[in-house]
Amino acid sequence: MFKENHDMSRVRIILLTLIVLFGMAGNSLLARAALGGHLIGPLPFTTIRLTSGAVILIVLMAVTKTRPKLHHLLMPFMLFFYALAFAYGYEQLGAATGTLFLFFAIQATMLAWEIRGGHRLSKLQWTGSGITLIGLWVLVGGISHVPKLLGIGLMLGAGAAWAGYSILGKSSVDDLATTTANFTYSGLAAIILLAIYAVIEHWHHEVIHISIEGVYYSMLIGAITSALIYVLWYILIKELTGVTSAVIQMLVPVIVVISAVPLLGEQITIRLILAGATMLSGILLVTLSKSIRKSVSDTCS
Repeated sequence: MFKENHDMSRVRIILLTLIVLFGMAGNSLLARAALGGHLIGPLPFTTIRLTSGAVILIVLMAVTKTRPKLHHLLMPFMLFFYALAFAYGYEQLGAATGTLFLFFAIQATMLAWEIRGGHRLSKLQWTGSGITLIGLWVLVGGISHVPKLLGIGLMLGAGAAWAGYSILGKSSVDDLATTTANFTYSGLAAIILLAIYAVIEHWHHEVIHISIEGVYYSMLIGAITSALIYVLWYILIKELTGVTSAVIQMLVPVIVVISAVPLLGEQITIRLILAGATMLSGILLVTLSKSIRKSVSDTCS
């Protein structure tokens, strides 16, 4: 009986891991398909994404008979800034390139935060950081167009905002209640901004670009690959060791890079492959070194 329960637990974790992995990767692929394909503009995309996420989470809270709870005042702001910069960044960058910059910024910001808190880097972490910067230099070296450089800046900003959002949420007691509150407040902010933008566009006799297909993409991303996947990720990381969760996160940009060719028709160049492999190797070295140290520390204490 014990073995059967253990096997069921392992199957549950594997299935949950696969759902989260492909959900996170799908977030980038669907966003690029909608924004790169000009099915919808970045601001309406962000508004629909955040409000759709808020709606599905409020429904979940109603089922569980709990209430949204704001954990930190900055969290909705961080989520809003991340979503907006993410959308405008993916209007300029391909899914593969955008994901690499996003992931780099997330990891770099979290590492900088730990250093600020007194964390001292090991030799492996310094080595990994250097390797990552080399990969970043190789990747940026192949981009010369101004719009794409702006897209890089936006994606780096999105990654930093997401890292800040994650750092603030680490001490949250109820992840579902906190996530619901964050999506609700950031969704309201997006609606207000979109309304102001609509008035300005109307004043200039312009029309906000929104297609039905773009709305569907935005709703799918907001409700499924954003809100629900974020909640499932919080559940999953409580079941995994630090090392395993670190490796899982590394697989997301790999899936995006591989999938961007058949699904979006993106060209994967030798430079992108070399830069991506170098960056991911460096980040993996830093993350695994940090996770292994933490695991050893927890075991000894």
